[in-house]
Amino acid sequence: MPVVILAANNNSFDIRAISEAEAIATVQTQEQLKEKAKDDLEAKLLNARITSTAVAEFGHQTVIMNRVRHKNTLFVEPTKIKESVFDEAAILSAKVKEHKSLILSGTVRDGISELWWRFDGQHYKIFTNANFLYFSGFTEDIEHGETIYSVFLIVVKGSSKLRIDTEGTSEWQPTHADFTDGQLEYYVVQSSGIEGTDAKALEPLTRMLEYYQKNSRRMKISYENAQKLRIARQAYLEANPPKERDVIINSAPIDKSTRR
Repeated sequence: MPVVILAANNNSFDIRAISEAEAIATVQTQEQLKEKAKDDLEAKLLNARITSTAVAEFGHQTVIMNRVRHKNTLFVEPTKIKESVFDEAAILSAKVKEHKSLILSGTVRDGISELWWRFDGQHYKIFTNANFLYFSGFTEDIEHGETIYSVFLIVVKGSSKLRIDTEGTSEWQPTHADFTDGQLEYYVVQSSGIEGTDAKALEPLTRMLEYYQKNSRRMKISYENAQKLRIARQAYLEANPPKERDVIINSAPIDKSTRR
């Protein structure tokens, strides 16, 4: 039997889906602004008061090193930092939470995620009907009780074909029919070879699934928007390769009169 998290119920909805045309227009604007910023910086560097120039070739890259006249600058008095009261008693009395790292790997097939990780030297694996591709860009720590988990995700999209093990038999992979419609659930796979499952090993995954339950609609739209932008940017750069530029380095002698 699968473990039930919660019924689907998304209240957080603060992002809208973009169209392919909007993605193309957004990428075009971003890339054009990026090139203009590079043009402006290049012009500024080349319009400096250059006194000498040296050019070096490194493979296909040209490096231009300019010596420029030093501009007199006013000495700025460093900002004084106000002293703060150090409350040692308050710090010692505060509860120190334990920090743990979790490397979570997985493959998503047809919206069903196969996830595996290690906890206290044991291997764990679950199948869930939560699409973990939607966690792309997820940077939040997962907190449970007195423990804070920093999660590092390595999740990719996989083939929906059945996998064959070394004995030539297909490995069990759940389909959507194995999950209750409208429920967020997961199956624990005893891949670690131990009798029972340590409840603590499932805590960070449970917290992530609860987060998913509350935010999956927003996460889905954010993920799909990112995919549209990625495809649009790839197409734009293929049709409009970035301008090949020299590396320009301007340096000036130190004016000792401005130093104290």
